[in-house]
Amino acid sequence: MTDLLIRGSRLLDPASNIDAVGDVLLRAGHIAAVGSVQSDGSEEVIEATGLLVTPGLIDMHVHLREPGQTHKETIASGTRAAAAGGFVTIACEPNTTPPRDTPDRITEVVEMARRDAAVRVLPKCCITREQQGREVADLAAMRRIGAVAASDDGRSVDDDAVMRQAMIAAKAAGIPLTVHVDELRMVKRDIALASEFSYAVHFSHVSLEAEVELIAEAQRRGLHVTGEATPHNLSLCADDAPGGDANYKMNPPLRSARDREALRGALRDGVITVIASDHAPHAPSEKALPYGDAPPGVIGLETTIGVIWTDLVGRGLLSEAAAVLAMTAAPADVLKIDRPALRIGARADVTLIDPRAEWVVEPERFESLSRNCPFAGRRLRGRAVGTIVAGQIVMRDGVVRRDARQRISVGDKA
Repeated sequence: MTDLLIRGSRLLDPASNIDAVGDVLLRAGHIAAVGSVQSDGSEEVIEATGLLVTPGLIDMHVHLREPGQTHKETIASGTRAAAAGGFVTIACEPNTTPPRDTPDRITEVVEMARRDAAVRVLPKCCITREQQGREVADLAAMRRIGAVAASDDGRSVDDDAVMRQAMIAAKAAGIPLTVHVDELRMVKRDIALASEFSYAVHFSHVSLEAEVELIAEAQRRGLHVTGEATPHNLSLCADDAPGGDANYKMNPPLRSARDREALRGALRDGVITVIASDHAPHAPSEKALPYGDAPPGVIGLETTIGVIWTDLVGRGLLSEAAAVLAMTAAPADVLKIDRPALRIGARADVTLIDPRAEWVVEPERFESLSRNCPFAGRRLRGRAVGTIVAGQIVMRDGVVRRDARQRISVGDKA
C-alpha cells in the first residue's frame, strides 16, 4: 500500500471541530499526520488546493439487490457507484431475494462483499421473518454475525404487538432499528415504544412536515429518536414531477413544497440528522412500464453530493459543515460504528470533494446498472473527485479502479 500525502486542501471534519487549510498524510491504512506535513519524497502526493477533504462519507440506506435481483444492481456495480459518488461506507438494506433474515444470509452478503465490493459494505438485517411482519427475526444472532441495523425497509411492521416484540429484541441485542416511514400512526407508535423501552428508533426517508413535527417533539422530550432525509425529497417536490414519468416514482413519493421546506428546515436545525440516498435501482425495462405498474424507487449514490451542494449548500440553506456531518458522524452514530475522522490514528477513510465542479447528470454513464434517476440532464455544482478506503484510492477524478476490493472480515463495523 502506497503512502499518500493530500496537500493544500480545506480539511473539514465538523465532528472534530476541524475546518482549516492543511495536509493529511495516510500511511499503512491510517491517518499518520494532519496539518502542515513535510513530504519525505516516498509518498504519492495529491495536490488538493481548492478541494474539500472530509472523513469518508457514509450512506446508511442503500439497496444493492444481490442476491436475487442482479439485473437491477450487484454488490460490485453498486459499490462502484458508491465509490464514484464519494462514499467510503454503505449500509445495505435487507430486502433482497430472499430477504436477509437469518445469520446465514447475513454471512452470505458479507462474503460476497469481501469478494466483490469496491467500498465497505455493512449489512442490515430484517426486523421480521421474510419481511412479513408476523414474527420477529433472530436479531441477536444476526447482530453477532455482523448486521449493523434491523429494517423491514419497503414495508412497515403493521402489527403493534410484533413491533413491540421487535423493540424488546432490538434493545436486548443492542442493534439499531431503522424503520420504514409509512404512515403517521406508526411514527407515533414507534416513538411511544422508544419512550416505553428507553431505546432508540431511527426513521428512514422522512418526507412529511407532520413526521418532522413528531420527531422534533420526541427529541424535546429527550427521547433518542432520529431521522434521515433523501436528496430527492430535499431537492424536489410533487410539482417538479412530469406526469407519468416513472423515474419520479418513489416510496415515499415526492411531497408538497411545504413538506420539502419543513424537511430542509429540520435538516438545518438538527432535527433530521442524516442524509441518505435510499439508492433504489430498477432495470430500465421495469421503469418503462405504465406508471401504475412501474416499481417505486430512484438511484442516488452518484448524485447525492451534487444535489446537496447545488440545491441546499449553494442556496444558503445548509452549510458545508452540516452537510458533511449528516453524511459522516451522524449516520455512524445511528449505526453505532466508529465515526470516520481526520485525526491521527483513525482509519484512512477520506473523501475529496470539488465544491465548484460543474457537471451534467448523465445516467447512461453511471457505474450503477440502473438509470432511474430524476435528475437526468440537470447541471449540478459539486462533485466527489476522490474516494479513499483504508488508505486505498478507489476513485480518483471520476475514475473508479476496477481492481478495488475491500476484503473486510465478518463483523468489521469500525
